[in-house]
Amino acid sequence: MSPVSFLIALAALSIGTYAMRFAGVKLGAAIATKGRRRQLTTTSAGAGDTGPDTSAPDGPAGEGPAGEGPGDAATEQEGDSTATVTKWMDRATVVLIGAVFATTAIFDGQDLADPARLIGVGVGVLASILRVPMLICVLVGMAVCAGIRLTGIL
Repeated sequence: MSPVSFLIALAALSIGTYAMRFAGVKLGAAIATKGRRRQLTTTSAGAGDTGPDTSAPDGPAGEGPAGEGPGDAATEQEGDSTATVTKWMDRATVVLIGAVFATTAIFDGQDLADPARLIGVGVGVLASILRVPMLICVLVGMAVCAGIRLTGIL
C-alpha cells in the first residue's frame, strides 16, 4: 500500500468516524429535547388555568383523574419511540464494534492471525464474559499473547 493511498484511507475513516459520532450526539440531543418539549408544553398548558376547578382531582366527565387526557397517549407513544430509537442505536453500536473486533483481532491482512493472537483474544473475551473490568481484560489478553509468543509454544 502506497503512503498516499494509506493517508487517503486514514482521512476517510477519520472523517467517517467523526461524522458518525457527531450524528449520534445530535440525534441523541434531538430525541431528548423533543421529549422534554412535549412534557413542558403539556405541563405549561395546565399551569395557565387559574379557574375554580384547578384543585379538583378529576378532569371533565369521562376523562378520569387529571393528567390522563387524550394528550398523554401521544406523550406515551413519543416515549416509546424514543426508547425504540435508543435501543436500535445501542444495537448498531454493538454491531459496529463487533465488526471492528472481527477484522482487527481475527485477521492479519487477508490471512488469519497467528494462533497466539487468537488465543490472547479468546482469553480477553472470556475475561469480559466473566465480568472482569475492561482494562484487566485487555491486559490479560495481551499478557497471554505475549507469553505464548515469548515462549514459542505456537
